[in-house]
Amino acid sequence: MARHGQRAVFRAVGTLRVVWLIGLAFVGPGVVGLVTVIAIELAIIVNMSLYTPVLATYRLEHTPGHLVARTLSAWSIGQQAAIALCTALGGLLASRTDPRTALAVAGLLALAPPPAAPRPHPPRPHPPRPEPTPARSDA
Repeated sequence: MARHGQRAVFRAVGTLRVVWLIGLAFVGPGVVGLVTVIAIELAIIVNMSLYTPVLATYRLEHTPGHLVARTLSAWSIGQQAAIALCTALGGLLASRTDPRTALAVAGLLALAPPPAAPRPHPPRPHPPRPEPTPARSDA
């Protein structure tokens, strides 16, 4: 990441993680189809393994130290809720149309966020966390 810069790597791996999904809509039957699915899933897994640490680093650099635990909890909950919602919507679309159409729509929708994502900015320094004042003892 030091060689190409965080912004370039963030954009590249952010895009590469989603371009493969559309390929699942065009999988054929038989051994060739199975090998295609294996190759597409491998590409998705490899690119997600590159994207996740870049995103985590970016988010944590922009989070004040005293809010890191809350941020990680909210991030985890939001991610799991989004997965559940998208899975339900994909299943609903597949039941109304067919699985190939649902995969094609999911692939096209997944392509929308990378170009629309805000460009990363350098991290801003966070104000120091206020220190608690010691309790006064009146003895």
